[in-house]
Parts: sequence; C-alpha cells; structure tokens
Amino acid sequence: MSDVDPSGRRHAAPIAASVIIPAHQAAGFVHTAILSALAQTRKDIEVIVVDDGSSDGTWDAIVACAGRDARVVPLRQPRWEGPSAARNAGILRARGRWLALLDADDLYLPNRLEHMIAAAETLGVDLFADNMLQVDFATGEPLGKRFSDAAMNCGEPVRLIEAVRRDMPGRGARGELFGFFQPLIRRDFLLAHGIRYAEDILVGEDFLLYFECIARGGRFHLTRAAHYVQRLRHGSHSGRREAMLHLSAANRRMLRVAARLRDPELTALLRRRQRQIDIDCFTLLLERGQVGAALKRAHCGSPARLLRHARAVCGAVRRRFRARVPAVPSAAIPAAGKAEPAAVPRPVSPVPQA
Repeated sequence: MSDVDPSGRRHAAPIAASVIIPAHQAAGFVHTAILSALAQTRKDIEVIVVDDGSSDGTWDAIVACAGRDARVVPLRQPRWEGPSAARNAGILRARGRWLALLDADDLYLPNRLEHMIAAAETLGVDLFADNMLQVDFATGEPLGKRFSDAAMNCGEPVRLIEAVRRDMPGRGARGELFGFFQPLIRRDFLLAHGIRYAEDILVGEDFLLYFECIARGGRFHLTRAAHYVQRLRHGSHSGRREAMLHLSAANRRMLRVAARLRDPELTALLRRRQRQIDIDCFTLLLERGQVGAALKRAHCGSPARLLRHARAVCGAVRRRFRARVPAVPSAAIPAAGKAEPAAVPRPVSPVPQA
C-alpha cells in the first residue's frame, strides 16, 4: 500500500490498524481468521500473521493468503515459542496506529475495525475492548455473548483495582474474566512505555499486559457492542490445570507493580488472588512430587490451614517414597549390611518464574 506525492516519490500510506494473528498448528482454520480481517470495511490495515513453529502446513496457508492480498504480512518463527513471543514479533513489525489482536481460530465481523477505531479515537483511549459473540468451533452454533451487558460498563476508564476484581479466579466459572478481552491497543502507548507480552507466561499473559498498561496510566474503555467472534474449541491452555502455575507467576509480578504504586488496597486484593491461585498450585505440585515448590505456595495464615498443608505434604512424601521403592518379595530382601542403590529422582517439568 503506497501513495505518490507531487514530486513523484512513493511512500507508505498511513496504516490505521495492524491485525496480529499468532498461529500454531492452525493449517485447517488460520485462513478463515485472515479472511475475516481482510474483509473489514476499513481497508487501510495490515494483517500480520506469525507462524509459531508449526509443522502442519500453517505456513503454507499463510503464504497462500499473502499471495492473494499484499496487506498480509507473513512472519515465521523457526520453533514454537508461545503466543506471547508470536504477538511480540508482530508488534515489532507493526506500522499501524492501533494493534488489533485476533486469535487464529477466531473471527472479526466485517465492521469491527471501522467502528472500534472511530470510537477509540473519539474517546481518546489507549485500550478499547468490545464484547464477544461465542460460537461452537465445530458446529458454528451461537452460544451467546461472553460478557453480560452489566459487565461492559462504558462510562469511565477501567480502574486498576476494578480490573483485578474482574479477573479473580472465582469469576472464571462464569467466563467473564477481564483477561479474555481482545482490545485494540494504541501502538505508540506500548512503545513509549516499553510494554510487551511476558514470553515465559503461557496463561494469563493477556491480563498481565492489560494490568501493566493501566498501571502506567493507560486508559482502558469498554463498549457493549460485540464485533469479535470467539470460536470455542477444546484443548486451550487456559483449560488445563498447569495453567495455575503460570497464573501464579503472573500474579507475583503484578504484586511487585502494586508495591511500586504503594496502593495498599490493590496489594491486599492481589494477595488474596495469589492465595486463591496457589491453592490449586499447591495441590498440583504435591501430586507431581515437587514438595519444595509446593511449600513456596503454602499460605499458612491460620493453625487449621497449617495443619491441612502439613497433612498434604506428609501424604505426598509417603506416596513419593512408595513410588521410588517398589515392593519386593521377602525372599528378595538383601541380607543385613548390604545397601540398596539409591533411587534416581524422576525429571520434573519446569515451573514459570514469578
């Protein structure tokens, strides 16, 4: 996309929005997401699609779309690095005033960017999110809106403590976590503050970035309009128990931000959120036999809670010991004085750092 000035020189035309689509093993559907972005009524956009180390033909699908429309910018990462790294690669390449996030299995309605950009620029905001229309990925059956109208308060920018209240673990059952939003983000705001997605966090990285933006003075507004189509399918990272380890690490980083802000109410809320998340982390790590890592997430605020944690740790140690020392017939027990070889510890998967 280029213009010609009176001297005859070509220069790049301004781009209103850079749509960023991270894609991993998405050969069967990434083209649908790309086409929904290209079908926008606002044409001064680019669509940056980042193949995150796929091996199933995702890259070929992206290149095919780029061959049909020059607004598609294909980027390729040689190995899987996660959605945060893919989005960061897209942000680095982007030229638009606005960054528009789109998952490879989701869609935009045709007028999304036209309406969203106009409203965001009228309001003078830095982040602007709409509601989501949910559909079943396999059947296309409508499943309603992700957020209730009451949750989409439109009057004032979202305060930091309100964002945290709306991303507490208990809200996950209703599917209204603040981190589920897919906002437009003013690119200059991210660049000015050096904010990027945390590449070692696989779950909760969205909310961590939104939290950092609001903490740096970013104005985050919501609209009740729904222009984003979220296609629900099984197997996402956010539905796995291991997700809690990443949420725990992300929340600890937010606690450090809250400490710099010297906001006692925000700090108290984040500590309560940490305790709720770490309950599941404690149990999961004990089941893995990672007792030391589990104890770091044991919040023993009362004698009863301390006793429950102690019983859980003792039970985990017993199970771990039994797993490493298999039962043998009595005849096979060695004579006194002969030592058994030490059991070799099993490897454990890494835990994200806080």
